[in-house]
Formats: sequence, C-alpha cells, structure tokens
Amino acid sequence: MTDNYLFEKNYSVPFEIFREGYIEFQKKFVFPQANLTAVAFLILAGVFIFSVIEDNSQYFAYLLIFVCLAMAVRQWYNPRKLRANLFESFHLTENTVYRISVTEKYVDISTVSTGEESEDDDLPGKSRIPIDENFSVLEYDKYFLIFSGKVVFYIIPKENFSGKENEILRNLK
Repeated sequence: MTDNYLFEKNYSVPFEIFREGYIEFQKKFVFPQANLTAVAFLILAGVFIFSVIEDNSQYFAYLLIFVCLAMAVRQWYNPRKLRANLFESFHLTENTVYRISVTEKYVDISTVSTGEESEDDDLPGKSRIPIDENFSVLEYDKYFLIFSGKVVFYIIPKENFSGKENEILRNLK
C-alpha cells in the first residue's frame, strides 16, 4: 500500500516556539481543569472555616481546612512546576529533527535524528494521528498546534514550511 502524501518534510522546534506552544497547550487544556479543582478546594475550605466559626470545638475541621488549602495550592503549583521541568529538559532534545508526513486521513510524525551520534534503532517510532473527531489544528503566529484529544499534541513551526505546506496544515480537518 502506498501513501499519497500531501507533503512530507523534516523540521526542528526551536526552544522559544516550544515554550510558546506548550504554554498555549496548558492554557487550553491544563489550566482550566486545575483552576476549577483549586476553586473547588477553596470553596470546601470556606465551608469548613464557616463551620469552625459556628462551633470552634470541631477540631477535625481545622485539619480539613489545612488539607483543602494545601490541595488548592498544589493544583495551582503543579502545572507550573511541570512546565519549568519540561523547559529545563527540552534543552537535551533541542537539536532533534522530526519528519511530518501529511495525508488526507492522518498525520505521521517521527524522529529522524536526535542531533547526537546514535544508532537508528534508538529513535522512537512513528506517531500516527488520525484525522477524526479528536483531531484539531490551532494556528498561531509562528506555529501550529496539532492535537489528538486533550493529551497528545505536536508543535509545528511555520518557519520550516512553504506557504502551500502551511495552507495544507491550516486546512486539515
């Protein structure tokens, strides 16, 4: 079976574009859920604070207030800590070259080279993203974000592609 590619091209992702893309991913999928959970914990803490004001002999409520406040802070802090760790580790893969292959039914993204001397067998396999109801493409000034659901996403810099290739990415649905 031969694949009828609309285009196939190698690209790399500079740190600044990765940084912007990951922040946009978090804004769209991570922060809304984390913020909603943090607010729920704060409301629950408020309920327990109210119960302590009504009857300060409820010592277990003090513990629950502390736990709720700690969980709210954790929900706010964890995505930011994860982002900082990811940005720090990105520098280890900064010279990686990827290949994108686009058809009308799917997008394949694979690693071509890590920028280091390594055997081809060490490279990760191809990721196939079907163009279905879970697939979406968001366009920004310098890059595209390709999503499959809310977990898998790829950052595709526009600078590596021609106007026609960018148009193909823009119109994937």
